[in-house]
Amino acid sequence: MADNRQQGKAKDTRSADQIRRDIAAARAKMSATVEGLTEQFHPAAVKNRVVEDAKEFVQKEYTSVREKLISQVKDEDGWRTDRLKLVGGASAGAVTGLVLLRAVVGKVTGSTARKKFEKAQVAAAKDAKKQAKKQRKADAKAAKTAKKQAKKLAKTIAK
Repeated sequence: MADNRQQGKAKDTRSADQIRRDIAAARAKMSATVEGLTEQFHPAAVKNRVVEDAKEFVQKEYTSVREKLISQVKDEDGWRTDRLKLVGGASAGAVTGLVLLRAVVGKVTGSTARKKFEKAQVAAAKDAKKQAKKQRKADAKAAKTAKKQAKKLAKTIAK
C-alpha cells in the first residue's frame, strides 16, 4: 500500500530556491487577498457602501416620484391649471384642518392653558431667584458694614 502512495505522487524536481520563491509568491498572494477582504469588509467600508446605496435609492425614488407628480400637473401643452388649483385647494384645506384640529385638541385637553400656566410659573421662579440674589447681596453688604462699625466701636472702647 505504501508503494501505491509513492507511485501516485510525482516527485518534486524544484530546487530549494524555487520552492522558497513559490512560497514567497503564495504568501504575497494570500496577503493581498487578506488585505482586500479586510478593506472590503471593514465596518467603515461597509457603512460607506450602505450609505451610498441608500443615497442612490433615495435619488432614484425622488426622481421617479417627482416625474410622476409633474406629469399630473404638466403635460405637453403646459401647466394644467385645473389640477394646480385642485392641489392648492386641497393643501390649503389640509393646513386649515390641522390648525383647527390643533386648536380644538388644545382646548379639550387644556394643553394651551397648561403651557401658559407653566410659562408663568417659570417666569415667577426666575423673578424669585433674582430677588433672592439681590437680597443676599444686600444682606452681605449690611453684614460687612456692621462688621466695620463693630471694629470702629471696639477701637474706640479700647482707647
